[in-house]
Amino acid sequence: MAHTPQDPAAQASRIWADALALLKHNSSLTARDKGWLEGVIPEAVFGTTIVLCVENLATQQALQKDLNEPLLHALHIASGVAMFPAFKVEPRHAETLTPSVHEPQGVSHTAALVDPDYDVRTAPTVADLGQESYRPDDQPIPARPVRSARPLASPMIPTPAPRPLAPAIPEGTFAASRTQVASDPVTHLNKNATFDTFVPGDSNRFARTVALAVAEGSGRDFNPLCIYGGSGLGKTHLLNAIGNYALVKDPTLKVRYVTSEEFTNEFIEALQNPNQSQGQIAEFNRRYREVDVLLIDDIQFLGGKDATLEQFFHTFNTLYQANKRIVIASDVPPKNLKGFEARLISRFESGLPVDVKPPDLETRIAILRMMASMQHTDIPNDVLDLIAERFTENIRELEGALTRVSAAASLNKQTVTRALAEQTLQDFFTADVEIKPTDIIGQVANYFHLTFDDIVGKGRTKNVSIARQIAMYLCRENTGMSLVDIGEVFHGRDHTTVMHAVKQINQKMQQKQEIYNYVMELTLRLKQHSNGK
Repeated sequence: MAHTPQDPAAQASRIWADALALLKHNSSLTARDKGWLEGVIPEAVFGTTIVLCVENLATQQALQKDLNEPLLHALHIASGVAMFPAFKVEPRHAETLTPSVHEPQGVSHTAALVDPDYDVRTAPTVADLGQESYRPDDQPIPARPVRSARPLASPMIPTPAPRPLAPAIPEGTFAASRTQVASDPVTHLNKNATFDTFVPGDSNRFARTVALAVAEGSGRDFNPLCIYGGSGLGKTHLLNAIGNYALVKDPTLKVRYVTSEEFTNEFIEALQNPNQSQGQIAEFNRRYREVDVLLIDDIQFLGGKDATLEQFFHTFNTLYQANKRIVIASDVPPKNLKGFEARLISRFESGLPVDVKPPDLETRIAILRMMASMQHTDIPNDVLDLIAERFTENIRELEGALTRVSAAASLNKQTVTRALAEQTLQDFFTADVEIKPTDIIGQVANYFHLTFDDIVGKGRTKNVSIARQIAMYLCRENTGMSLVDIGEVFHGRDHTTVMHAVKQINQKMQQKQEIYNYVMELTLRLKQHSNGK
């Protein structure tokens, strides 16, 4: 039988998997402590209680005493609420175990351990937590409340200050748009990238859970937090969400988001003037070593840049020793980073590496709905389903497809339908092919009667600028390259130039038929050219 989102067994399995991963990365626990966790099997979730099966009373007692606080902490972070475990002893050997006379057979509610006045004889048994008492709305089961309980290892994760809600959208239709970048001049954070606009699914839920814990300050055991995964899967969104949320909790914090390219450029600029370099280096160090939360993106691009890496190593150590929060994002796990010294990789791995994977179908649909809730063009559910079923690799693909469909409807003054979407996207429903950036630049150059050097060069005439922006847009949409990589292809341009080009073409596709036609025709040529090889 398939599990539904409210299936008690499926909920328990998911929550315990995340909690177990957190406990195994808890540096304060010994190897013996972690050994008690190996035989624990989650059975069900009822309200705020999770039933955990253990092999014997010794394991139960270890979890209730020595491991009580870290266990509650991990369950809290994994579930997002204050959750309490109920233990069920299930021997897997022939021995007979005698339950304690002070505890109901087979179960002991951990609430008894955090409340000195709690009478364990009135605690719910596993039978009390059966299906008859389970409520479909997943609300806590009515039971004797815990009195004067000590605080948990971490406070309840707070809700950010209320934000204006998007206008109500009729059921069955959604509106389409891309998430706009609203950069804060001080922190460099994208203020629109928040946990509210990050859609969780099985592919990223654990990463989001841990990121939220770091943002609200309870994830001290996860320092540094290393988020890794392929391009376009939400790593940058999570970094920005951490910074934005941390500032909601404490507006006095010094938060800084930076890409590895920006970090490198700022360091090089500080070294350029020999007469002022000492003062500029001191300013550079102050800028990065006095922050409370440092968020650094695309860390892999520091590989092989020895002087910059040395500077980053000292920055990292200064912040780490001061117990400041450090979060890095990479396209590979820390152990696979190339051009990094072992001492820096070991520091990355001393925290918590978490990955984000390509979203599943349900998550892709939810992501499209989130994107679509921010503009005015109505998109029916069946169109969102069509896009989600076809574009499976990353979120950027979903955004691009949604943009093309809404642009086609806007330019032709048509209502978005499944037939329109199929016609607009039919050239993208071919078998996946590898498209190289050089192929894109060559095709764009031929299309606009320019040369390859015109596209990547310094020329600023209108026809060259438009062609260059379209080439950058097509590189972003049709390859897995990062903004930094694309900038390098165009003779070392800054990633912000690429970001601006992508934004400009997106807007112009919605407004000008000719720009829309250019992009569609060039995309078709690229697909046909790659298939013909």
